[in-house]
Amino acid sequence: MSLRDKVVIVTGASRGIGLAATRLLAAEGAKVFGVARTPPEPSDVVDGVSFLQADVRDRAQVEKAVSAALDEAGRIDTLVNNAGIEIVKPLGETTDEEYDDMLDTNLKGAFFFVTAVLPTMQRQRAGHLIFVNSVSGVRGFAEDAVYTASKFGLTGLADALDEELRAQGIRVTGIHPGATDTSLAYESWSPPDDPQRPYFLQAEDVAEAIVYAASQPRRVVIKQLIIMPLMEPPHSPNLSVEVMQSLLKDK
Repeated sequence: MSLRDKVVIVTGASRGIGLAATRLLAAEGAKVFGVARTPPEPSDVVDGVSFLQADVRDRAQVEKAVSAALDEAGRIDTLVNNAGIEIVKPLGETTDEEYDDMLDTNLKGAFFFVTAVLPTMQRQRAGHLIFVNSVSGVRGFAEDAVYTASKFGLTGLADALDEELRAQGIRVTGIHPGATDTSLAYESWSPPDDPQRPYFLQAEDVAEAIVYAASQPRRVVIKQLIIMPLMEPPHSPNLSVEVMQSLLKDK
């Protein structure tokens, strides 16, 4: 299915996976509305992408952003719920404020946006809800319990919505990337000098998965898509560091 002239909202759109997704979707001909708390850098502004400022944790701001997109475009074909934060620390050291921030951004923010776009999609009898989740939405990780809980919640939300909305012509997809080289990783668990970073997914890889899911024929829904780095840091005695670096360079 061509994405030309389709209307797409992407949250968390000012950097990382969200920014990469807005660029690729616009390149495919979609009319894209990027939503974030802060605007992208001037050098990141892309033709075909309109920026809407909103905090996903605030229902009034979410509804205002969705209304602005509807006023300009007249319809909403796809919502990409991408906004998220991660605070990595042992559960016993996690504060109530940190818990609230992760759950409100990662889970409640998606809930706010879905409920804001759903009446339009139901009137259209068509739409696509895409949740950019994480491998943390299908398995747990030490010192990441609250983030994992928020992502498992997102997995459950997407799965239930698929059952609830499929008969109304609305598709629901969960995309679960592994380690991805974004500022979120820098800020939460992977320092800039992390030797594993060359082996991470790139934001553009996840954006490709988003476009792939959104481009399927209307009779097709990809319920869950897990994407992982092909290669892990060298650990096999049969694969040298030099060979790994050569493979990465050729990629």
